[in-house]
Amino acid sequence: MSSQPIPVLRSAGAAYSFLYAHWRRFLLAAAPFTLAYAVQLWLAQKALGAPLSGFWLTLDATAMIALTVGSLAFSAMSFRLAVRGEYAGQWGLRLGGDEWRLFVVALLNAALVLIVALLTAMFAFVVFSTIAGGAIEQAGIDPEAAGVDLPTAMSYMSTADWVAAWVVNGIAFLLVAWLVARLSMSFPASFAQQAVRVLSVWTLSEGQAWRILGAMALAALPLMLVQIGLYELVCLALDARPLMTPVTVGDEVMTSGGFARAPEYLRVTGLFSVINLPVMAGLYAQFYKVRSAETA
Repeated sequence: MSSQPIPVLRSAGAAYSFLYAHWRRFLLAAAPFTLAYAVQLWLAQKALGAPLSGFWLTLDATAMIALTVGSLAFSAMSFRLAVRGEYAGQWGLRLGGDEWRLFVVALLNAALVLIVALLTAMFAFVVFSTIAGGAIEQAGIDPEAAGVDLPTAMSYMSTADWVAAWVVNGIAFLLVAWLVARLSMSFPASFAQQAVRVLSVWTLSEGQAWRILGAMALAALPLMLVQIGLYELVCLALDARPLMTPVTVGDEVMTSGGFARAPEYLRVTGLFSVINLPVMAGLYAQFYKVRSAETA
């Protein structure tokens, strides 16, 4: 294992260079699952008017299967090209050992991140509830006797209370982000070694989590801002939001604000997976090449 630190700027540059060098291949390989994704989005909008049934449910299920298989094959093609320089199969796509290993690694990573995210969310919620309860008591109200619920208690929170709550939430988010960074080597390592690698390559990212997060932000944020900006321009031109679906939060149905915008913007970035997935594959591959290189 190399002791060389991960270069933030150079890693992000390598990711974009990888996309530029093979963009024609990515356009062809992404066509099947991008079409399936577009059909899925169209059916989601169609379902807003009336529940899907019969032929439309069959089409929805078919599109979902095609999307799942196509995205897995495209992601594997991107990693295969980035890590091993290998381009095989029709348009680089195939279903074999690499694809199944990627599927298993993604599941294991998702399970680990989900467990940590749930634990940190529970901790943050307990701390937030304690802060809100303290704000009620400082106002001279007995929360149990008055039967005050959490939303009401929040209205009594001071600026200092909110700052403390956001600090706790920020720490919880950074912990999950740190774990995602530490697990990033598992994807390219599984392709380089042609075996499932998760915790066995944990040491490759040791001491590099914040550099990895910096490179990920530098590579991903410009893409997200451009893609969301283009989508907002389309929305202005159409005077409508074609990818918006209502989000139910408690008893309210929301069509604006963060709860509705976040999933809407995720759909936007999903449509641009032909760009986003290769960039991240190239970025992760660069991390692995730097950290797995033998020291001179």
